[in-house]
Amino acid sequence: MKEKAVKKTIPIILLTGLGMLFSYTSALAVDVNSLRGDVDLDSKSEPFPVKRTMAVDGGIDENWKDQPPLIPHSIDKDRITLRENGCLKCHSRADAKVENAPKPPKSHFIKRNGEKSKTIVAGRYFCTQCHVPQANAQPLVKNTYGK
Repeated sequence: MKEKAVKKTIPIILLTGLGMLFSYTSALAVDVNSLRGDVDLDSKSEPFPVKRTMAVDGGIDENWKDQPPLIPHSIDKDRITLRENGCLKCHSRADAKVENAPKPPKSHFIKRNGEKSKTIVAGRYFCTQCHVPQANAQPLVKNTYGK
């Protein structure tokens, strides 16, 4: 008889505990702001206006150590696909000096196994995974990164 009571009690306690855990984490999420603000997921919202990319002579200063350099010009017409990389028209080792553009660092020519490559390795080929252009725009949500 006691075994039946214990077998029924344990799942009830576990389910109650899980319910309390989920309700607690949901209560904590009340103050979280997203880029949508207080707009429900299923309602229509206005898209954010497209900002013009800043053009900065001489580049943009880094904000932290080892930050990937920011792109100081528009890249709207540059394509990066498996077959072509518009960035390399100016930033390749061969063209960088002529175009007065920075060339990719040596780290972009080292494979995962440490072997050197004559061309940019696949993991570094899609430049905009790390390097991004900048716009003169106000933050969409409060940012406390690095503070």
